[in-house]
Parts: sequence; structure tokens; C-alpha cells
Amino acid sequence: MRTPSTLLTAFLLGCTSAATDATDATDAKDSAAPESLVPKVLLIGIDGLRGDALASADTPSMDRMIDEGAWSLTASTQLASATVSGPGWTSMLTGVDSDKHGISMNGGYTEINRFYPTLLGRAHELGLSTATAIYWIPIQMSLIESGSIDEFILGDDDPITEAMVRMLQEGTHDVHFLALDDVDYAGHRSAFVPEEPSYRAAVEVADTQVGRVLDAIEARPTRAQEQWLVALTADHGGDADGHGTLNAENRTIPLLLWGDGLVLGELPGESISHMDAHPTLMAHLGYPLQDHWNLDGAVRGLQTP
Repeated sequence: MRTPSTLLTAFLLGCTSAATDATDATDAKDSAAPESLVPKVLLIGIDGLRGDALASADTPSMDRMIDEGAWSLTASTQLASATVSGPGWTSMLTGVDSDKHGISMNGGYTEINRFYPTLLGRAHELGLSTATAIYWIPIQMSLIESGSIDEFILGDDDPITEAMVRMLQEGTHDVHFLALDDVDYAGHRSAFVPEEPSYRAAVEVADTQVGRVLDAIEARPTRAQEQWLVALTADHGGDADGHGTLNAENRTIPLLLWGDGLVLGELPGESISHMDAHPTLMAHLGYPLQDHWNLDGAVRGLQTP
């Protein structure tokens, strides 16, 4: 979902409280990562990426995530509202469907139910350092809790990728989020069809950007002392030159997990969803799924401690 204007400004923000129960979550912290290693996570969201696009496009970086990780190319979006960006990104970040988080369309973001914090908000409240690089402005300014990001940048896909590469190379953040947009833009200009040349080309460019951030993680001077998990998914797919209905083309998206401590191969089970990213990344950080979080997503692909 594109907006006409773009920004390219980095900010350092102060701390604020988020709507989450830090005490309970801290008490629940376990040893998902070995004590000697520092857990780190990166969430990559690619707007409008269909699951079947990876079979048609030349995507060596996402293929690497599949070959070396845990994956599904038939994961689902949220299902309680239209397959558009507002509910899609919110469900990805909160781990719940739109009937809980309250966002059912693009707009109306003041109606978001902060009982369900985003991944960034929950992590920040627990004292973890957060960084984001985002194209679609409402994600940063309306969906993510105010004051919960320690460093962020807004801009076009290539500059924000470069900014995330820098954050990964130089930073000490624990939780990272990169949200790319050009695949969705290409779909709206032509068609969300893997065989459509401009859509396929946009997927291939996004794949190079994914490769740059994976390489940045591997090149970190502290990599040997860290345990990383990268999750890649989408807010929605697409059908013809749009999306919104709950058909298979709009609903079916990838969920790729890459890094340390994974059970490799295609993810087993049913109801795999982009809502699984939140609980899976939190579990990797050492905060396992809690009943009172009331999430719709599930932990996927992690080895049992």
C-alpha cells in the first residue's frame, strides 16, 4: 500500500510504556537461546508478496531461507477482514486477527486495541532495543506504539534497506523490522500474477534486498556470540491488479524462518499464518507464548529447548 510522499529521516526516540504486561512476561522468560548467546530477531514484511511468486521468480536469497530454514509458501493472512494493508500489517505485528486488534480497513487507526501490543511495543516494554525501516508511513506512525522504537527510518525500499543494513552492521538493537513496498506497487500497476514481468521483476529486486540484510547479519563482528532468527512474510497477496477479497490469491502468502535453532524443512500443521511471526520471534527472544496474551498466532519451527 503506497502513499505519494516518501521520507528519509532517522530518529532516536525516548522510552514510553506500551500496553503489555511486562512483569508477567519477564517472569515467563525462559532459555529459548542458550545463556551464552544473545538472541536477536529481524522481521521482514514484503507488501503484496504471493506465496507462489517464489516459484516463478529468480529469488536466490529467499530460496536460501527455504533451503537453510523452516518455511511455508501456503501461509495465510488474517481472515476476519479484507486482505488490505491496514489489517494485514496489524495482524502480522500483533499476532491476532482483526476482530481483536480492531483494524479492518486502511484508516481508522485510532480504533486499534492496544490490549494487543505489536512485536515492537512488547519488546520495548520488556527493555529490548528496537529498530525499524519502513516505507508505508501508517505502520510507523499509527500501528506501532508511539515511542516504542529506538531508531527508525522512513523512505523508499532501497534507502530503507541500506539503512537496515547499517543498523545490522553497526547497531546493538535486539528487534529489527524491515517493511518493503515495491512488490505491491508493481502489482497495482500491472497485475499480482507471478508470470507478469513487472511483478516478477519487483519480487526479484525485493529478493536482492533480503539478501543484503541476511549478509549484514552474517557479517556482524559479534555474530558468533548471537543467536539470530529472521522471519519473512507479507501483509497480503493479490489478484489481477488489486486485493481485498478473501480468495486464495489474496490470502496465500509465504512464511519463511531462517537463522539459528530451527527445525529445518516445510512447516508442519495447519493454519500457518503471518500472525505466527509475533509469537515465534518472541519465543526466540526468550519470552514464550503466554495464555493471557490471547494470540491467534502460534510458535512455528523452533527447536524444543
